[in-house]
Amino acid sequence: MGPVRTSKLLLATLICLASLSASAQVNDTYVVAAAANLGGANNTRWLTQLSLFNPQLDYPLTISVTFLPSGGTTGVEKLIDLPANSTFLTDNVLGDVFGRTGSGAILLATFAEDNPGVPNDILSRSFLVTSQTFNNSASGTYGQTIPGIWTGLLDYDYDGISSVSHGIDNSSRLKYRTNVGAVNLGRCNVTIRVNVYNADGDKILNQAPFGVPPMGHMQQLLPVQVEGGSIEFFVEDPCWNDDQLFAVVFPYTSTIDDLSGDPKYQSPTLLASPGVLYGKKGGDMSQLGKKIDSSYARKVRDKVQHLGKVNLKHTQRGWTVE
Repeated sequence: MGPVRTSKLLLATLICLASLSASAQVNDTYVVAAAANLGGANNTRWLTQLSLFNPQLDYPLTISVTFLPSGGTTGVEKLIDLPANSTFLTDNVLGDVFGRTGSGAILLATFAEDNPGVPNDILSRSFLVTSQTFNNSASGTYGQTIPGIWTGLLDYDYDGISSVSHGIDNSSRLKYRTNVGAVNLGRCNVTIRVNVYNADGDKILNQAPFGVPPMGHMQQLLPVQVEGGSIEFFVEDPCWNDDQLFAVVFPYTSTIDDLSGDPKYQSPTLLASPGVLYGKKGGDMSQLGKKIDSSYARKVRDKVQHLGKVNLKHTQRGWTVE
Protein backbone atom coordinates (compact mmCIF):
# COMPACT_ATOMS: atom_id res chain seq x y z
CA MET A 1 0.00 0.00 0.00
CA GLY A 2 1.41 3.36 -0.84
CA PRO A 3 -0.10 5.33 -3.73
CA VAL A 4 1.75 8.34 -5.02
CA ARG A 5 -0.13 11.04 -6.86
CA THR A 6 1.83 11.48 -10.08
CA SER A 7 -0.29 14.08 -11.87
CA LYS A 8 -2.84 16.75 -11.26
CA LEU A 9 -6.54 15.96 -11.51
CA LEU A 10 -7.43 14.85 -15.00
CA LEU A 11 -9.45 17.21 -17.13
CA ALA A 12 -11.61 14.22 -18.03
CA THR A 13 -12.40 13.75 -14.36
CA LEU A 14 -13.45 17.37 -14.04
CA ILE A 15 -15.74 17.08 -17.03
CA CYS A 16 -17.16 13.82 -15.71
CA LEU A 17 -17.89 15.17 -12.25
CA ALA A 18 -19.36 18.38 -13.65
CA SER A 19 -21.78 16.38 -15.79
CA LEU A 20 -22.71 14.20 -12.83
CA SER A 21 -23.49 17.22 -10.67
CA ALA A 22 -25.75 18.59 -13.38
CA SER A 23 -27.67 15.35 -13.94
CA ALA A 24 -27.79 13.64 -10.54
CA GLN A 25 -29.38 16.14 -8.21
CA VAL A 26 -31.58 13.92 -6.06
CA ASN A 27 -31.13 10.64 -4.25
CA ASP A 28 -32.79 8.45 -1.61
CA THR A 29 -29.63 8.21 0.55
CA TYR A 30 -27.21 10.86 1.82
CA VAL A 31 -24.36 11.37 4.28
CA VAL A 32 -23.71 14.61 6.15
CA ALA A 33 -20.10 13.93 7.08
CA ALA A 34 -19.87 16.27 10.09
CA ALA A 35 -22.36 17.48 12.71
CA ALA A 36 -21.91 18.97 16.16
CA ASN A 37 -23.49 20.20 19.35
CA LEU A 38 -20.53 21.16 21.52
CA GLY A 39 -18.04 23.81 22.56
CA GLY A 40 -14.77 24.22 20.70
CA ALA A 41 -11.45 26.00 20.84
CA ASN A 42 -11.23 29.76 21.42
CA ASN A 43 -14.67 29.97 23.06
CA THR A 44 -16.53 28.72 19.99
CA ARG A 45 -19.90 26.97 20.24
CA TRP A 46 -20.75 24.60 17.36
CA LEU A 47 -24.26 23.59 16.30
CA THR A 48 -25.56 21.90 13.15
CA GLN A 49 -28.65 23.11 11.32
CA LEU A 50 -30.35 20.44 9.18
CA SER A 51 -32.85 21.07 6.39
CA LEU A 52 -34.81 18.34 4.60
CA PHE A 53 -37.11 18.88 1.62
CA ASN A 54 -39.68 16.44 0.24
CA PRO A 55 -40.04 17.31 -3.47
CA GLN A 56 -42.83 14.79 -4.03
CA LEU A 57 -46.05 16.65 -4.85
CA ASP A 58 -48.52 13.85 -4.10
CA TYR A 59 -47.37 12.03 -0.97
CA PRO A 60 -45.39 12.34 2.26
CA LEU A 61 -42.08 10.62 2.85
CA THR A 62 -40.78 8.98 6.00
CA ILE A 63 -37.09 9.85 6.24
CA SER A 64 -34.68 7.89 8.44
CA VAL A 65 -32.13 10.14 10.19
CA THR A 66 -29.25 8.29 11.92
CA PHE A 67 -26.59 9.90 14.10
CA LEU A 68 -23.21 8.12 14.04
CA PRO A 69 -21.15 9.52 16.94
CA SER A 70 -17.46 10.34 17.00
CA GLY A 71 -15.51 7.48 18.52
CA GLY A 72 -17.81 4.78 17.15
CA THR A 73 -20.35 4.32 19.97
CA THR A 74 -23.74 2.90 18.96
CA GLY A 75 -25.64 5.06 16.49
CA VAL A 76 -29.24 6.20 17.00
CA GLU A 77 -32.08 6.58 14.49
CA LYS A 78 -35.18 8.79 14.44
CA LEU A 79 -37.86 8.89 11.74
CA ILE A 80 -39.33 12.10 10.30
CA ASP A 81 -42.70 12.05 8.51
CA LEU A 82 -42.41 14.95 6.07
CA PRO A 83 -45.56 16.07 4.18
CA ALA A 84 -45.58 16.46 0.40
CA ASN A 85 -43.66 19.43 -1.00
CA SER A 86 -42.61 20.50 2.49
CA THR A 87 -39.48 21.42 4.45
CA PHE A 88 -38.19 20.24 7.82
CA LEU A 89 -35.73 22.52 9.60
CA THR A 90 -33.91 22.36 12.91
CA ASP A 91 -31.16 24.69 14.09
CA ASN A 92 -29.64 22.00 16.34
CA VAL A 93 -30.21 18.55 14.93
CA LEU A 94 -28.17 16.67 17.55
CA GLY A 95 -29.92 18.41 20.44
CA ASP A 96 -33.45 18.75 19.04
CA VAL A 97 -33.81 15.40 17.27
CA PHE A 98 -31.57 13.13 19.33
CA GLY A 99 -31.14 14.92 22.65
CA ARG A 100 -27.36 14.52 22.27
CA THR A 101 -24.25 16.63 22.67
CA GLY A 102 -20.96 15.86 20.99
CA SER A 103 -20.03 15.39 17.34
CA GLY A 104 -20.39 12.83 14.58
CA ALA A 105 -21.98 12.28 11.19
CA ILE A 106 -25.53 11.80 9.92
CA LEU A 107 -26.87 9.15 7.53
CA LEU A 108 -30.23 9.87 5.91
CA ALA A 109 -32.34 7.53 3.78
CA THR A 110 -35.87 6.69 2.70
CA PHE A 111 -36.50 2.95 2.99
CA ALA A 112 -39.18 1.06 1.10
CA GLU A 113 -40.42 -0.55 4.32
CA ASP A 114 -41.08 2.88 5.85
CA ASN A 115 -42.88 4.12 2.74
CA PRO A 116 -45.20 1.25 1.74
CA GLY A 117 -47.46 3.33 -0.52
CA VAL A 118 -44.56 4.82 -2.49
CA PRO A 119 -43.18 3.20 -5.67
CA ASN A 120 -40.02 1.32 -4.78
CA ASP A 121 -37.49 3.27 -6.82
CA ILE A 122 -34.93 5.95 -6.08
CA LEU A 123 -36.71 8.80 -7.86
CA SER A 124 -40.02 8.17 -6.10
CA ARG A 125 -38.30 8.12 -2.68
CA SER A 126 -35.91 10.96 -3.43
CA PHE A 127 -35.54 13.97 -1.16
CA LEU A 128 -33.07 16.80 -0.63
CA VAL A 129 -30.82 17.56 2.32
CA THR A 130 -28.40 20.28 3.33
CA SER A 131 -26.79 21.30 6.59
CA GLN A 132 -24.83 24.13 8.11
CA THR A 133 -22.46 23.68 11.02
CA PHE A 134 -21.90 27.06 12.58
CA ASN A 135 -20.25 28.86 15.46
CA ASN A 136 -23.04 30.43 17.49
CA SER A 137 -21.51 33.57 18.99
CA ALA A 138 -22.95 36.63 20.73
CA SER A 139 -22.25 38.76 17.64
CA GLY A 140 -23.94 36.36 15.23
CA THR A 141 -23.23 33.06 13.50
CA TYR A 142 -20.29 31.98 11.35
CA GLY A 143 -21.06 28.84 9.43
CA GLN A 144 -20.02 26.28 6.86
CA THR A 145 -22.48 24.57 4.54
CA ILE A 146 -22.01 20.81 4.65
CA PRO A 147 -24.01 19.24 1.82
CA GLY A 148 -25.57 15.83 1.75
CA ILE A 149 -23.38 13.59 -0.41
CA TRP A 150 -23.50 9.97 -1.51
CA THR A 151 -20.21 9.02 -3.21
CA GLY A 152 -17.37 7.93 -0.93
CA LEU A 153 -14.05 6.12 -1.05
CA LEU A 154 -13.45 2.38 -1.08
CA ASP A 155 -10.21 0.59 -0.18
CA TYR A 156 -7.43 2.02 -2.38
CA ASP A 157 -5.98 -1.39 -3.26
CA TYR A 158 -9.43 -2.40 -4.51
CA ASP A 159 -10.16 0.46 -6.92
CA GLY A 160 -7.09 2.75 -6.94
CA ILE A 161 -9.11 5.90 -6.22
CA SER A 162 -8.12 8.60 -3.74
CA SER A 163 -9.49 12.11 -3.21
CA VAL A 164 -8.03 15.57 -2.67
CA SER A 165 -8.87 18.87 -1.00
CA HIS A 166 -6.85 21.91 -2.05
CA GLY A 167 -6.17 25.48 -0.95
CA ILE A 168 -5.60 24.29 2.61
CA ASP A 169 -4.22 26.58 5.32
CA ASN A 170 -3.06 25.13 8.63
CA SER A 171 -0.78 27.90 9.80
CA SER A 172 -0.08 29.62 13.10
CA ARG A 173 1.31 32.54 11.08
CA LEU A 174 -1.98 33.00 9.21
CA LYS A 175 -4.08 32.09 12.26
CA TYR A 176 -5.88 29.22 10.49
CA ARG A 177 -6.23 25.66 11.67
CA THR A 178 -7.45 22.69 9.60
CA ASN A 179 -9.11 19.54 10.85
CA VAL A 180 -9.35 16.36 8.81
CA GLY A 181 -12.30 14.09 9.43
CA ALA A 182 -14.18 11.11 8.05
CA VAL A 183 -17.18 8.88 8.58
CA ASN A 184 -16.87 5.11 8.06
CA LEU A 185 -20.08 3.26 7.15
CA GLY A 186 -18.40 -0.17 7.14
CA ARG A 187 -18.29 -2.82 9.88
CA CYS A 188 -14.52 -2.87 10.44
CA ASN A 189 -11.99 -0.35 11.69
CA VAL A 190 -10.43 1.42 8.71
CA THR A 191 -7.38 3.62 8.33
CA ILE A 192 -7.46 6.88 6.41
CA ARG A 193 -4.01 7.62 4.98
CA VAL A 194 -3.23 11.31 4.44
CA ASN A 195 -0.64 12.88 2.17
CA VAL A 196 -0.08 16.63 2.46
CA TYR A 197 1.57 18.73 -0.29
CA ASN A 198 2.70 22.33 -0.01
CA ALA A 199 1.77 25.02 -2.54
CA ASP A 200 4.73 23.99 -4.74
CA GLY A 201 3.62 20.36 -4.86
CA ASP A 202 6.24 19.01 -2.47
CA LYS A 203 5.04 16.22 -0.20
CA ILE A 204 5.45 17.33 3.42
CA LEU A 205 3.45 14.56 5.12
CA ASN A 206 3.48 10.98 3.86
CA GLN A 207 0.69 8.48 4.54
CA ALA A 208 -0.14 9.74 8.04
CA PRO A 209 -2.66 7.27 9.55
CA PHE A 210 -6.01 8.26 11.06
CA GLY A 211 -8.18 5.48 12.47
CA VAL A 212 -11.94 5.57 11.88
CA PRO A 213 -14.13 3.15 13.88
CA PRO A 214 -16.88 1.06 12.26
CA MET A 215 -20.09 3.02 11.66
CA GLY A 216 -18.40 5.95 13.33
CA HIS A 217 -16.81 9.34 12.85
CA MET A 218 -13.45 10.93 13.62
CA GLN A 219 -12.02 14.44 13.38
CA GLN A 220 -8.45 15.49 14.25
CA LEU A 221 -6.16 18.45 13.73
CA LEU A 222 -3.89 18.20 10.72
CA PRO A 223 -0.45 17.40 12.19
CA VAL A 224 1.64 19.57 9.85
CA GLN A 225 1.75 23.29 9.06
CA VAL A 226 0.91 24.22 5.46
CA GLU A 227 -0.18 27.31 3.53
CA GLY A 228 -2.14 26.96 0.29
CA GLY A 229 -1.48 23.23 0.21
CA SER A 230 -3.45 20.13 -0.71
CA ILE A 231 -4.49 17.02 1.20
CA GLU A 232 -4.92 13.59 -0.40
CA PHE A 233 -6.99 10.88 1.28
CA PHE A 234 -7.04 7.14 0.64
CA VAL A 235 -8.54 4.24 2.55
CA GLU A 236 -7.21 0.97 3.97
CA ASP A 237 -10.12 -1.38 4.71
CA PRO A 238 -9.30 -4.89 6.00
CA CYS A 239 -12.83 -6.01 5.08
CA TRP A 240 -12.88 -4.70 1.51
CA ASN A 241 -13.57 -8.16 0.04
CA ASP A 242 -16.59 -8.94 2.27
CA ASP A 243 -19.90 -7.92 0.69
CA GLN A 244 -21.51 -7.43 4.11
CA LEU A 245 -18.68 -5.66 5.93
CA PHE A 246 -16.88 -3.45 3.39
CA ALA A 247 -16.50 0.24 4.12
CA VAL A 248 -17.58 3.32 2.20
CA VAL A 249 -15.70 6.25 3.74
CA PHE A 250 -16.44 9.96 3.44
CA PRO A 251 -13.42 12.17 4.33
CA TYR A 252 -13.46 15.96 4.54
CA THR A 253 -11.48 18.99 5.67
CA SER A 254 -12.62 21.91 7.82
CA THR A 255 -10.47 25.05 8.04
CA ILE A 256 -11.22 27.53 10.85
CA ASP A 257 -10.18 31.17 11.19
CA ASP A 258 -8.82 31.35 14.74
CA LEU A 259 -9.54 35.08 14.96
CA SER A 260 -13.23 34.99 14.03
CA GLY A 261 -14.18 31.32 14.39
CA ASP A 262 -15.41 31.31 10.79
CA PRO A 263 -15.05 27.83 9.19
CA LYS A 264 -14.64 26.57 5.63
CA TYR A 265 -15.63 23.00 4.73
CA GLN A 266 -14.45 20.91 1.76
CA SER A 267 -15.66 17.58 0.43
CA PRO A 268 -12.57 16.29 -1.42
CA THR A 269 -12.71 15.62 -5.15
CA LEU A 270 -12.15 12.08 -6.42
CA LEU A 271 -8.89 11.33 -8.25
CA ALA A 272 -8.56 8.53 -10.77
CA SER A 273 -6.12 7.34 -13.39
CA PRO A 274 -7.07 7.10 -17.09
CA GLY A 275 -7.24 3.31 -16.71
CA VAL A 276 -9.88 3.62 -14.01
CA LEU A 277 -11.88 6.19 -15.94
CA TYR A 278 -11.69 4.48 -19.33
CA GLY A 279 -11.19 0.82 -18.45
CA LYS A 280 -14.36 -0.05 -20.31
CA LYS A 281 -15.51 1.62 -23.47
CA GLY A 282 -18.60 3.63 -22.70
CA GLY A 283 -18.24 2.85 -18.99
CA ASP A 284 -20.73 4.23 -16.47
CA MET A 285 -19.01 7.28 -14.98
CA SER A 286 -21.48 7.31 -12.08
CA GLN A 287 -19.58 4.29 -10.73
CA LEU A 288 -16.52 6.45 -10.01
CA GLY A 289 -16.03 5.81 -6.30
CA LYS A 290 -18.86 4.12 -4.40
CA LYS A 291 -22.38 5.52 -4.49
CA ILE A 292 -24.26 4.42 -1.40
CA ASP A 293 -27.92 3.49 -1.69
CA SER A 294 -30.73 2.46 0.65
CA SER A 295 -29.60 -1.18 0.51
CA TYR A 296 -26.20 -0.24 1.86
CA ALA A 297 -27.74 2.18 4.37
CA ARG A 298 -29.99 -0.62 5.64
CA LYS A 299 -26.89 -2.51 6.81
CA VAL A 300 -26.05 0.47 9.01
CA ARG A 301 -29.65 0.76 10.18
CA ASP A 302 -29.67 -2.86 11.34
CA LYS A 303 -26.93 -2.07 13.91
CA VAL A 304 -28.22 1.15 15.49
CA GLN A 305 -30.70 1.97 18.24
CA HIS A 306 -34.18 2.91 16.99
CA LEU A 307 -35.80 5.76 18.91
CA GLY A 308 -39.11 6.11 17.06
CA LYS A 309 -40.51 9.16 15.31
CA VAL A 310 -39.88 12.87 15.74
CA ASN A 311 -42.95 14.83 16.85
CA LEU A 312 -43.34 17.74 14.47
CA LYS A 313 -45.01 21.14 14.61
CA HIS A 314 -45.68 23.61 11.82
CA THR A 315 -44.06 27.06 11.91
CA GLN A 316 -43.49 29.94 9.51
CA ARG A 317 -40.15 28.32 8.62
CA GLY A 318 -41.72 24.94 7.84
CA TRP A 319 -41.90 21.80 9.98
CA THR A 320 -39.65 21.51 13.02
CA VAL A 321 -39.32 19.53 16.24
CA GLU A 322 -42.26 19.95 18.60
